[in-house]
Amino acid sequence: MEEINGKQSIKTHIMDATEVNAQHALELEQASKERRMRSKDQIKAEVIGNNNIDYKKHMKWVDE
Repeated sequence: MEEINGKQSIKTHIMDATEVNAQHALELEQASKERRMRSKDQIKAEVIGNNNIDYKKHMKWVDE
């Protein structure tokens, strides 16, 4: 009986660890997407803020 409980606890531990790993992977992916969006916004702000050169004429993605 002890052996069955031991195997069950190991199985439970593995399932818990798998869930935690999946959650961490999801959080990393979400953080990466957020960083890319902030980076894109920062680039747009710098390009638009530069009044010396009209980048909008040459870079269509700035208007997106």
